[in-house]
Amino acid sequence: MLSLVFGIDITDASVAAISSSYTNLELLDLSGSSITDTGLGMICDVLPDTLSKLLVALCPNITSSGIQFATAQLPLLDLMDCGMTVSDPSSDNPTSSEKSSTSQKAPGYNQKMFIKHKQLKKLSLWGCSSLNALFLNCPELKDLNLNSCSNLQAESLVLQCPKLELVHASGCQNLLIGAIRKQVSENFAAGENHIPRKRLADASKRIQAPPSVYQETREDENNPGKKRRKVEREVCTIIH
Repeated sequence: MLSLVFGIDITDASVAAISSSYTNLELLDLSGSSITDTGLGMICDVLPDTLSKLLVALCPNITSSGIQFATAQLPLLDLMDCGMTVSDPSSDNPTSSEKSSTSQKAPGYNQKMFIKHKQLKKLSLWGCSSLNALFLNCPELKDLNLNSCSNLQAESLVLQCPKLELVHASGCQNLLIGAIRKQVSENFAAGENHIPRKRLADASKRIQAPPSVYQETREDENNPGKKRRKVEREVCTIIH
């Protein structure tokens, strides 16, 4: 593990030196550094077989393209923190005139991100205020942080993450929060349709309900008339 947090003087040249010296890293934290997409590429070239946790939050020179490349080249990745990377410097309380001209003066304002990964379990995109569209196909993803992704549009969000349990969406548009709830529910419903059916002795079929959806208490043997109680559980928690 190597953590060099808030090393503002750490550049792509520094990454080249790090990559040549530490070839078996499992966790690398360069949050707050000055590396670019080129530096991310160097990391991917050297550590594709070991790196499982990559933290590059508060690295303003990294773009959505660099993040997409990193996730595609690091198959063991299960945690990635890219908070405040794809962000608009003028997004903090801009005036109305600034808002109207933001897309013109900041070429990277409306950035799109497409991530497809088989192992990723936790993804943090907090503060990525320049992120306009997001497509995630991550079957193992459980925790997604979208706090302050204020420019992310509901119609440009696709979540194909059937195991998603926790979504942070503070500072996001209400329409986006609604879209998250809808897609999580649809993903769960789709998963239910793939639950194996068991043929019983009488040739009938029963669907085995997933334990994460509800639990039933057994009938009290001493009180056969007592009804079973169903305990409902939320499939996904959205914090906003």
